[in-house]
Amino acid sequence: MADDIDQIRAKLFTLSNKAQADGEPLRWFEELYSNAQRDSEEIPWARMEPHPKMVEWIANHPEAIGKALVVGCGLGDDAEWLSAAGFEVTAFDISKSSIDWCRERFPQSSVTYCIADLLSPPDDWLNHFDLIVEIHILQVIPDSIRDQAVSNLPKLLLTGGHLLCIGRLATNRIPDEPTPPWPLTRVWMEGRFHELRQVNFSPFVNEDTPSIDRYVAAWCR
Repeated sequence: MADDIDQIRAKLFTLSNKAQADGEPLRWFEELYSNAQRDSEEIPWARMEPHPKMVEWIANHPEAIGKALVVGCGLGDDAEWLSAAGFEVTAFDISKSSIDWCRERFPQSSVTYCIADLLSPPDDWLNHFDLIVEIHILQVIPDSIRDQAVSNLPKLLLTGGHLLCIGRLATNRIPDEPTPPWPLTRVWMEGRFHELRQVNFSPFVNEDTPSIDRYVAAWCR
């Protein structure tokens, strides 16, 4: 298993570097999903179940209800859970293959799956959502365009809406492994969402990867 993970990380490194060199820094997402040929083990962040920290946060914040947007929805498990929990869910990914895969997995879904780019979200998403969920997406966007991407998230929230982010936290324990992902600092996160009210910022580690520091953080508009 360790050898498989190392090979996938090496593949991500190669795809990401080539895409950046060609001036298309997000192209590698489509390449990763299309080359996977519906094998979820080729997608390193595919849990095939909703993220437990998202589930926990929603359970502890019943005021977060209404229309939800899942950023970089991957294979759709977070979006489907939110839909089952009563949210009206829109889920997007920049990869067409990812969205096709979601629709195949959940043919009867009430989730609106669509292809979109966080760098230029649709105009009708502005001031539209009660909840935005971003899990492991900002950390895999190259820093050359990450500020542009992150600046669009608050614009999509309704007043009173919540932004929930989960990812790797940059500390002095960053593992020696190929990028992406690029762990994010708390200072960077809080600086980018300074116009929002911070609800929580909680570091944590997973039992299966105790050497990797992570965070779950939320803001309210």
